[in-house]
Amino acid sequence: MRVKYTKSFNLLLTGLLAVFVAHARPCRIKIDFPTNKNDTILLTHYFNGKIYLDDTLKTDRSGKTIYNSQKALPQGIYQLYFNETKQIDFLVGQDQTFTIRLKDFHVQITGAKESKKFQNYVQFLAAKKEKARKLGKKMINKTALKQLNNDVQQYLQQEAKKSAGTFYGKFVASNLRIQPDASHIPNSIAKNDSLLWVYKHNYTKRHYWDHFDLNDIRMWRTPIINSRLNDYFNNVLIQLPDSVLPVAIRLIESSRKYPEVFENLVSYLLNNSVKSAYISMENVFVALAKKYYLSGDAFWATKKTMDKIREEVKFRENNLVGLPAKELFLEDSTGTYHSLYQQPTPFTVVVFWDPECGHCKKQIPQLYNDVFLNTDPSQLMVMAVYTQGDKKEWLKFIDEHGLDGWINVWDPNQISNFRVNYDVRTTPMIYLLDKDKKIIAKNLSIKTMKNLLNHLINQQP
Repeated sequence: MRVKYTKSFNLLLTGLLAVFVAHARPCRIKIDFPTNKNDTILLTHYFNGKIYLDDTLKTDRSGKTIYNSQKALPQGIYQLYFNETKQIDFLVGQDQTFTIRLKDFHVQITGAKESKKFQNYVQFLAAKKEKARKLGKKMINKTALKQLNNDVQQYLQQEAKKSAGTFYGKFVASNLRIQPDASHIPNSIAKNDSLLWVYKHNYTKRHYWDHFDLNDIRMWRTPIINSRLNDYFNNVLIQLPDSVLPVAIRLIESSRKYPEVFENLVSYLLNNSVKSAYISMENVFVALAKKYYLSGDAFWATKKTMDKIREEVKFRENNLVGLPAKELFLEDSTGTYHSLYQQPTPFTVVVFWDPECGHCKKQIPQLYNDVFLNTDPSQLMVMAVYTQGDKKEWLKFIDEHGLDGWINVWDPNQISNFRVNYDVRTTPMIYLLDKDKKIIAKNLSIKTMKNLLNHLINQQP
């Protein structure tokens, strides 16, 4: 009985393999470019904002070559790279048997329907773009341009509907315009420009991904994924942690079922937050690093990457904007100790500096003259922390630049851990604190510090 079962299983397995082979979809792309005889063509693909090489092809003396593989290419947007001035994008969908040829100076695709439709789509947009350019050049009224844009949107809607269920249909749909139906906007809002802007902004924020399936890895193999992520997270969302972080986590959590998307989305958001020009965005970096990397969820991260992230979190997590500053209980040149939290002024500047630092030599006197001397003493106290151990050099600089009125302190025995608590890996490092010693801003230039402080003082009741 056991032998009979084994034979039956083998027959079933053989049948399944036969069905699989019969439905296997190899890739066969013929290329016919008479203008590129005996030439080299690079077959590349887009992924997450970059272009990667798949193969190097050689054309014959008539300009023909073939990319042939028993293994299908991942669906996405690919590119034939001829030289710096000549590249051709094309779509690879489910059917990967087609021909790309140049005829009468126009690119034509025959064979796979999705690939052919994509080429028609590219040509349609090119024609509309040229028409828009001519309309703009002739300074014709905006009505014609608006109608042109509406024509493009109508075309996209029709193409997306006709090709629903295909990668081509999904890609076309991703380019549909996001805007509210004017008939649904209350009159009280429609007639007020400020309220209307807020309404449209919130609508865009809520519906930005309606037509773009972020969890479809094929969409990551297009030239638009990176620009969309950048636009949404850097322009649409207000650049504050409370605005960005919840949305980032929601999108990441929805991608957990798709490991490749999960990996790339987490990586993008972590890198985007750490590169942001807005200092408060490092709050997002620390939160994402802890939740997805230090927790062990980042299965793709190397030891080198993890060590770097762990170090960055260590130096940043205690001095994020909005957090209470860590206590500094340091001594002055006479050995008298001073506490940061005992300073009663509404605002406190904490600056870490070194007289041997080139930037410090310039910025410390500027901080004293342009900010401290120009601010009411009842409003501002400066705690200046010398980061090194040469007392003579420290006092010499203070005397030469007359830094009177500051609380000049140091940590000769290096026991306060200020380097980690305040991320003092470079100098000068400048913090602005409120009356409760919460961090308002950090790593500021002198000009920014001056303007921000003046604004905050003027805003007080």
